[in-house]
Amino acid sequence: MDAMMIMHPDDAKAIEVLRSIKGFDKVARVAMDYGYERLYRGENLGEMVQVNSENFPQVYYPFLEVVKAVGIDEPEIFIYNDPIMNAFTYGDNNPFIAISSSMVEKMSRDELKCVIAHECGHIICHHTLYLTMLAILENLGFALQIVSEALLLPLLAGLRYWRRCGELSADRCAAAVVGEKVFQMQMLKLTCGLAEVHGSPYQLVEQAREYETMQNASWWNRIQQEMRIMFYTHPQMCHRALEIDRWKKSWQYRQLIAEPQKEVAL
Repeated sequence: MDAMMIMHPDDAKAIEVLRSIKGFDKVARVAMDYGYERLYRGENLGEMVQVNSENFPQVYYPFLEVVKAVGIDEPEIFIYNDPIMNAFTYGDNNPFIAISSSMVEKMSRDELKCVIAHECGHIICHHTLYLTMLAILENLGFALQIVSEALLLPLLAGLRYWRRCGELSADRCAAAVVGEKVFQMQMLKLTCGLAEVHGSPYQLVEQAREYETMQNASWWNRIQQEMRIMFYTHPQMCHRALEIDRWKKSWQYRQLIAEPQKEVAL
């Protein structure tokens, strides 16, 4: 899968700017390799359960299908104990994916593939590489008082906006692998926290349209809502659902969904 096929336009622009900085990629990769990647791998091996063909095959084989569909090298995958449904990825040289126990318990096989494909979307877009370096710069600015907080806050707001766009890129990867309807059902489960969801899979899309109507009803409503989410790391759930509902009409989605899925030998 070509990363440019799934990347949100603002996500692609921001990464292009960072790539244009000479030596940025090399410095970021060295910082990750000798810093957080090794730190996290120790934590993963010490506190989580690694998934493979013998341990949690019901997770491992759907994971392999996603990895082959996206076209990346197989990252390590772990399950950790948490009643909250969540998953995350980290690393660029040696990436891994971690999934909460609640996610494994409550998601169907296809919905679990959707979750894993979202994390693989972050990997092919190299989101953790660029976010790590910028986070280091941000933390140095606060800790060493290199830049005042007043100057850093607008930068932080801009970085959070980029991060939210990165989540939309990863959502596109998920929808391209499993189909937009499975994506919408998975989003409903993530939003309400229930293992069984009945009714329309497009409930969040309908709520998103109602939200946009409310937000655009007045300039005050718009300012309130923009201020409320300014420092969010992730887009609102209804926004994510609406973005995929719109993207499914694109030529990129139609081309990706038409590509044959590679089978995994058991």
